[in-house]
Amino acid sequence: MLLFCSACEKEIRLDMGHYMPKIVMNGIISPDSLIEIRVSKSFLYTDTLTEKSRLRDATLTLFINGIEQENMALIGYETSSDFDRLGHPYKALMGLYRSTVRPGTGDRIRIEASAEGFNTAWAETTIPVPPQINRIDTATFFTSQRIMEGNSDGYYPGYGQGSLYADSMVVEEQYRNMRIRVAITTQPSNASQYFMLRVRSVNDWMEDLPSLNGYFFNLYTNDDPIFEESYRNSLLEDLITEGPSYEGGKHFDSAIFSDKLFRNNSYTLDFSITDYYPIYTTYEETGEVSEWGYPIYIPIKTEVLSPPIEVQFMLISPELYPYYRQGKYDPNSDEESIELISEPEMTYSNVHNGIGVVGAVSTATAQIHIPPFPGGENRIPRR
Repeated sequence: MLLFCSACEKEIRLDMGHYMPKIVMNGIISPDSLIEIRVSKSFLYTDTLTEKSRLRDATLTLFINGIEQENMALIGYETSSDFDRLGHPYKALMGLYRSTVRPGTGDRIRIEASAEGFNTAWAETTIPVPPQINRIDTATFFTSQRIMEGNSDGYYPGYGQGSLYADSMVVEEQYRNMRIRVAITTQPSNASQYFMLRVRSVNDWMEDLPSLNGYFFNLYTNDDPIFEESYRNSLLEDLITEGPSYEGGKHFDSAIFSDKLFRNNSYTLDFSITDYYPIYTTYEETGEVSEWGYPIYIPIKTEVLSPPIEVQFMLISPELYPYYRQGKYDPNSDEESIELISEPEMTYSNVHNGIGVVGAVSTATAQIHIPPFPGGENRIPRR
């Protein structure tokens, strides 16, 4: 209440008559891959034209280690839909430019974008040397309560009408979790290094079921202090707690951190996941409908799958670290409720004379092979 009472009215004058749009350039570069950069132009929120963000006749010049390589080719346009900070929807039309050369690790990349009537924009990044995963250890543990929110890995076409599983199925009494310890090593560096961790279910054979195919796990990171910088409290939470607090840290499907706790360029990450045994149930339509008009289904067969798990450990360039730190990691946060009485949000950019982020990543991956579910045919893990 004190925060709301202290809010005041502020008059802002916008000089829209002299507004000069800027080139917008975004891209993430990987070693041994073609470079793709998306280019558009900035626009005022009062501009309602369909192609308000389209930048025509732009030229993108690629330099590698200070040597000009080529003018990147425009291969098409993409449309991005999103909402502004006031909740208004907008669409941005972006030109997609692609190189014909593949840079390697350690290469310094510079991209210059020019168009008539605009200042030439440019960005530089260096492709980092990929990290190394030396060892992965896992352990199963059980809890009486969920350690965090789970992934949606059930498939049920009847809008909640009917039974989820057959009556013969028995659900485990406790929640099944996996603790993972990953020993990693990076190349020596005089500057700070930044990383992102993700863990994916490799269920690629079920392409028709996105909820079961290749989803990323939420990561329980409370046991390892290196992940503390991944936690993001909102402004309101910080005011209530009189400063940032890591108790009950939120859990997301990625974690970012730096090498501040590394010793001799090495560290062992400690985190946990849950719901790593996906459940797939086949249903049959009964021919009946619910009181709301939806069809009613009955379960025919339930399978507990055991796809491999892929650990993705990415070394990200310094330009990407503040960009990812600003990302919206919690869609259920109180950000929207506080934005009307907060200061304008800053947008990170490393594009000179323009707007956007151009960075690089190098990724190391390793797979964890999951044994068949030990519960038997008529037993399923607790959700």
